[in-house]
Amino acid sequence: MALTATLLALTVSCSGCTSTVMGTARPEAASSRPSARQASLVSVLPTEREISDAVGNPLNLHGFPPQSGGIELLPNGIRTNDDASPIECVGPTGALLRLTYENSPVREAATANFWNYDFDAAASSANVGAVRLASAEDAQSLFSTFVQRWRDCQGKTVVGHTHDSSNTELYSRIENVVLSGPVLSATVMVWDNHHTPESPNERAVGVKANVMVEADVSITKPGAQAEERAIDVVKLVLDKVADIG
Repeated sequence: MALTATLLALTVSCSGCTSTVMGTARPEAASSRPSARQASLVSVLPTEREISDAVGNPLNLHGFPPQSGGIELLPNGIRTNDDASPIECVGPTGALLRLTYENSPVREAATANFWNYDFDAAASSANVGAVRLASAEDAQSLFSTFVQRWRDCQGKTVVGHTHDSSNTELYSRIENVVLSGPVLSATVMVWDNHHTPESPNERAVGVKANVMVEADVSITKPGAQAEERAIDVVKLVLDKVADIG
């Protein structure tokens, strides 16, 4: 169904964690479901125990199961410099944005969101997903594009425009872009124009066969540092990926 309402700011928040999607809702594309002979990508996503072990503290789905579908599953609220600028650098700042996949032959996507409401938890939330492309060549080509774009955006700050009554701007500074084998990672320092202290988000993306894997781990405990949690999550999922056609 076409969505016509303007999304000024969709914020999902819990004690010690916040995730914001900005921009205008866009019409959904036709679904691209896996065929009966193909295993769903949901099967490669981490369980609650697996992701808790990877990040070093409990994370839970809290009753919201993983989702699968076509490219329409991926968030579509950030499209232009009016939503976030520079728009060419939004990829490192948020996982699984539709804008970064829409020019590639996506066959299936699966996502899961995990949270921890405890203020003492270093990792308060994680967004994990996998995207199956038409071929391994398509996946490697897209991964190479990610690598170049993330490197070009090293040191830049993306400004998110919520267009709300408080003129809120969300800042994301891209740091520590590293390519190690099939995994690309970065630290994204986030804050806003309402005196919210900086905190790190860990970002990682990896590729295996015809599947891209992304993770975004929010670190909100005061004094907690970015480590390799998102990298470990991506490696965990890559280990579960087989070429599913």
